[in-house]
This record gives sequence, C-alpha cells and structure tokens, in this order.
Amino acid sequence: MTAVVTGIDALQYFIPEFILGITGFAILAAGMFGSSRKVNASITFVSLAASFVYTLTMFNHPVYVLSSTFLLDNFGLYFMLLFLAAGMLITFPAIINISAKSEIFFSLLLFTTVGMIIAASSSNLIVLFVSFEAVSTGTYVMTAFHKTERTLEASTKYFFTGAVSTSIIVLGISYFYEATGTFYLSPSPAIISSGAMLVSLILLVIGFGFKLAIFPMHQWAIDTYDGSENSVSAFLSTGSKLVAFMIMLRVFVSGFYGDANDFYIIFTLLAIVTMTYGNFSALSETNLKRLLAYSSVAQAGYLILVFSAAGYAIGISDTNLMEYAVAAGMIYSLVYIFMKGGAFLAMNLSSTKKVDVSDLSGLNKKSPAAALSLSILLLSLAGIPFTGGFLGKFFLFLALIEVKLWWLAVIAILNSAVSVFYYLRVILVMYRGEPSENIKVSSLGVIPLVVCAAAVIILGVYFALFSTVLGFVGGLFR
Repeated sequence: MTAVVTGIDALQYFIPEFILGITGFAILAAGMFGSSRKVNASITFVSLAASFVYTLTMFNHPVYVLSSTFLLDNFGLYFMLLFLAAGMLITFPAIINISAKSEIFFSLLLFTTVGMIIAASSSNLIVLFVSFEAVSTGTYVMTAFHKTERTLEASTKYFFTGAVSTSIIVLGISYFYEATGTFYLSPSPAIISSGAMLVSLILLVIGFGFKLAIFPMHQWAIDTYDGSENSVSAFLSTGSKLVAFMIMLRVFVSGFYGDANDFYIIFTLLAIVTMTYGNFSALSETNLKRLLAYSSVAQAGYLILVFSAAGYAIGISDTNLMEYAVAAGMIYSLVYIFMKGGAFLAMNLSSTKKVDVSDLSGLNKKSPAAALSLSILLLSLAGIPFTGGFLGKFFLFLALIEVKLWWLAVIAILNSAVSVFYYLRVILVMYRGEPSENIKVSSLGVIPLVVCAAAVIILGVYFALFSTVLGFVGGLFR
C-alpha cells in the first residue's frame, strides 16, 4: 500500500535535494573567499555521501508526494543511489584537471545531481522533463568548463544536439497528452493504442535516443566524450546516460503499457544496429577516449534490450518476465557506473589531451595496480566471467531467452564477443613494451581505478543482489 503525504510533512522526503542544493550554494559563497579545490571537493563528497546515507533510510516505505507528482518508491530510490554514486566517483579525480574556479565546477556537479534525483522520483512527464533539462543544462556548462577549443567544441555539439532532442521530447509529450488527457504515467492496459500514442512513442524514442546515444542519434557523444575533461566524460557516460535510461523505463514501461508491441519492435531494431555499430566502429579506433565512446554506444544497445524483453513480455501478458527484464537492466546500470566511469577516469593516467592507445604502453611497469584495475574494468565491459559486466549481461541475456527472444540474445552475445578484441588490444598494450613517456601516475589517478575494479569484482560474484533488485521493480506498476 502506497501512502499519500501532503503539506509540510512532504518536506522530509526532499532532504537529499536540500542537502545538495544548500551545499552547492555554500561552496559558491566560499569561493568568494578563495576556498581551495581540495576543500571544495571534500565538501562536495561529504554532501553526496550524506544524501546517499539518508536515501538508504527511505527504502521500503513508498509514498506519493505533492498530489502524486512524486513517487518515492524503491525503484526511484535505487536510481537515486546510482546517481549519487556517479557524482561521488568523479569528485576527487576532478581535482587533477580542475584548478581555477573549482567552486563553480563542484556546485554545478551538486546542482546537476539534484536534477537527477528529482527525475528519479517523478511520475509526471512535465516534472520529468524539467528535471532532465536541469541535468542537461548543468552538463552543458561542465563540458565547456575549461573553455579550451576542444571543450568548447564538445559543449557546442552537445548543446545543439540537446536542443534538438528537447524540442522532439516536448512534441512527444504533447501527443501523449492528446492521447491520454494526462501527464501522469500509469501502467494501465485500458489506454488503447492510437495514432497519437504511436506518434508520441516515436518522438519520445527519438528524443531520449539522443540523450542515451542510441544509433543513429549518437555522433554527438563520440565528439563530446572525447573533447570533455576526463571526469566530465566519466559523468556524462554514466550518470547523465543512466538518467535517460531511468526516465525511459518510467515512460515506456509505464506510460506505454498498452503499446508494448510497438516499442518492442522499435527497440529491438535500435538495439541490434546500436550494438553492432558501436562495437565494429571501436575495432579500428586508436584514440582511447573515442574507443571508449564507441563502446559506450554499444553499451547503450545492450541497455535498450531491456525494452525489447519487457515489451515482448507485456505483449504476452507475463508481468513476471517483464519485471525480470527491468531488474536485469537495473543490475547492469549499477555495474555500468563503475566499469565505464572507471575506464574514462583512467585517461588521467596520460599527460596528453588526446589519449592514444599507445600512450598506455608499459603501464604495468610503472603502476601494476593501475594496469590490473583498468584490465578488470575492460574485461568487465566485455562481459568476461567473474566480473560485474558478466553478471549484468548474464541476467540481461537470460531475460531475452526467458521471453523466447533467443535469437536476439545470440546477436547480443556475438556483439560481446566482437568487443573482446578491442578491449584485449588495450590490455596487451599495457603489458607489453617499454613505459610510454606520457604515462602520469598519481594517487588521484590510481585510487579511483582500484575502487572501481574492486566494486566490479564484488558485483561479479554477488548473485543474490538480483533478487533484491527484482523486488524494487514493482514501483513501475503502482
């Protein structure tokens, strides 16, 4: 039973937002008196950690807040934790390259995270849109933070692509309202499929497809990830991308429950071409950040397999299999934070702006811990057993098999096999040859990699986590 909370009592459910928002303004104020970047980073990390701990206390007590505009359920709270973790992951590594006006960068990180966690708890399309645009606006500025030619080019491409996708999303929302007469998301089979709903579905897939970097709406991500500061690239490829994925779960699985067959077909086609394009493009790439960017496109293809499985399961009226598919996507999202975020943070091990694969040559001789950690992260991205990436793909592919989409699972497995080649190429370079002159080893560069690798290994053997996450999916059906 989901309680309904109104009035002043509702404020207690927004404590994490208050913590982050107030801290963000405090860091800006402290910057007027010359606060150091290490102090700003420490305060940012503590506020994110405090919000993380408070969010943990909110589990298992689902409530509707502010006239059902917000739904604080385990599904949304789970993603809130992921977004807070993504922010904590990049906080200290950002110190390496963020020096001047660090108070602006860290306050932006906090304000952007506020938008993320608001989106996680919203069940209204208007609030989802506004909070998502708050995230986009913050990341536009973070991408351009250094104001160099590369970062400004990356931010400009990101901004104009974001502006186009925003207009498409608004149009899609208007058609959704035309068909349903509401902006609230409700998993009701009573909503009959109509022409307006189909148009809304297509427009929202295109709009959010840009945000998630699904082929063919992906090219901005390659240039933006490559041109951004390393910690920003890590944040864009994890937190920002997973916000889009979470919103898509809310919107398509709940709002288009009656159009499951349509989004099953659309997402199946998009998943196949996105996985295949991302993996084969990465095979010939020598720029390491662009290689990881193409890998990120391929990972988006794996993520949207959730919609193929969920849509097919809803179409055959099997809610249990639908929940299984969504839970698999949630597990993969958790692992993705560490394996993809850590891989992008590994760019801090090179002193060059454009990191080539050869720049990590002989890394094992300079820092065995960094080489081993990055190897674990890359193997996890490839889905090698005993890593979190394998666990995530195992449940994801099993979900496809359970709904009789075994042929789609085979295509996904073959794509994973292709990815092994370019990940192994990077690993071999780190363990062969003499150390490159461009290698730059520091504690802030190595420690985050070790933490991410440890998390990936732990998640790779923690099979019991799936049953816990499976219990969180019910929030999509209240």
